[in-house]
Amino acid sequence: MSHGGDIPVIDLALSEGGAEDQAELRRQVCEACSTWGFFQLLNHGIEVDLMSAMSDFFALSHETKKDLKRNARCARGYFDDELTKRRRDWKEALDVGYPGSGQWSLPDADHSNGCLDGLNQLPAEEDCPGFRDTIVCYFEACSKLSDKLARLMFDDAEADQLLERMRHRHTSYLRMNYYPPANPGVDGNADSSLHNNTFSKTPAKEGTLGISPHRDAGLITILLQDENTHSLQVARYEDSDNVGDSKDWVTVHPVPGSLTINTGDMAAILSNGLFRAPLHRVLTDSRRTRYSAPFFYNPGYNELIAPLTSCCQRHARRYQACCWGYFRALRFAGDLTDLGVEIQTSHFKVDSESDHPAKQKRFLEVVNFDEPFDVEKYRSILEDKMPDDSARS
Repeated sequence: MSHGGDIPVIDLALSEGGAEDQAELRRQVCEACSTWGFFQLLNHGIEVDLMSAMSDFFALSHETKKDLKRNARCARGYFDDELTKRRRDWKEALDVGYPGSGQWSLPDADHSNGCLDGLNQLPAEEDCPGFRDTIVCYFEACSKLSDKLARLMFDDAEADQLLERMRHRHTSYLRMNYYPPANPGVDGNADSSLHNNTFSKTPAKEGTLGISPHRDAGLITILLQDENTHSLQVARYEDSDNVGDSKDWVTVHPVPGSLTINTGDMAAILSNGLFRAPLHRVLTDSRRTRYSAPFFYNPGYNELIAPLTSCCQRHARRYQACCWGYFRALRFAGDLTDLGVEIQTSHFKVDSESDHPAKQKRFLEVVNFDEPFDVEKYRSILEDKMPDDSARS
């Protein structure tokens, strides 16, 4: 394991070696997940040209893109108004998720593809030729790589059962991000083709971030990022949400040909806190555009994620069981609305006084994971009030 800008760099080619190489690879991955929660991965085997497809999509007119806009009943689609920590991000994005049917061969709008996150909304073939095919190829490649990485991180029979279920029924999604120049008046950045959205034709206010500090909710994130604009930063060893000045942040400088990997909230719970879910953010750039594509590898909606028995040998169990579908639903509501929702793994710590475990139980009594999440239906939960019996009808 080497270091690029202090972030560990790991070569997956070790997986093709003998027993010693494979053991060393597992050691490096686990060390990176438990210290930084970030690493850069070489020889990952994914060669799909997603960047070109993303560039083609975001160059579409705003009128075309807004026809694909996500809403309170569909977490998938285009948006340029996401909130992170209740602050608007300086970006456009398109979310594409694993079909509810598990079959990419079906039309995206087929009713059997319904699920908690809703239906995929992709541009017509004539608007963006080859886009859907590229997305599906990249998505499937990331799914396979995620499974491989997860089995390096969690090596016991209990974890194998979960990971085997995830192979066949996961709820992962791919997010394609475009960050316009933050100052349209600099170096010709007023070019309208760079600003086909509702926000970036005027300069960003001082302190505006591409994405505010946050943690990823799922198990593993695989990030493809622009090698020319270094805007991603991680909080080194910081496990609270209160990061101080710029010296607390380390910029991730992409190693050419690598993918950036980070662990999420579900990995932190599953490992009983051994693996970090690191706080990270994205800066704006006044002159340059930036593209990135995180793939979030997520469990099935009904999976109860709890610390593995093997991870509770050195330390007492730190977390109560967390249902991924509940966690995901509330995290989406926090991104979409300004209702003050901010669910975190700390709400599921065994010594926490949070009422989220009780709310989760009530949520599971009424939810149908084959139907899109409805913000209004669960508003009483989102507004930090226990639902009354009328919400169950």
